[in-house]
Amino acid sequence: MNTDRELLCSEKQAITSTPLVSTDSVLLTGSTLGLTRGRHLRAFAQIETALAGGAGTGITAEIIGADDAALTSNVVSLYSSGNIVNASAPVGTRLIDQPMPATTKAYVGFRFTSAGGAYASGAITAGFLLGTETPQANRPAYQAHGF
Repeated sequence: MNTDRELLCSEKQAITSTPLVSTDSVLLTGSTLGLTRGRHLRAFAQIETALAGGAGTGITAEIIGADDAALTSNVVSLYSSGNIVNASAPVGTRLIDQPMPATTKAYVGFRFTSAGGAYASGAITAGFLLGTETPQANRPAYQAHGF
């Protein structure tokens, strides 16, 4: 997987509190809200260090959109992995691997919530890949122009 540092929202971010937003966010298109928002982006969130200890029994990863870079203003959930129990989430597990959902929010990032309480240790890397062959979630299929 080839990643661009500017598109990483969490790089081996410690998951020791809950809920937790990614350390960084991505500004999709500056001041113009329109056609290119999220085009050809694919979101991913992957466990880098085992989620262990503490009261955590499972993890939910979400792609979120917000009006500010801190991901705190008018937050909306664009996609959720649902709760993934610890036994199903060893190191290397992709919690999210899907095309970027459509959004009207200027900033996107991730939110991680552990079920049962916080973990004592564990880390996740999450971000966006550019130029994948998979289209945005709501884009019509190739040559599906209705003729």
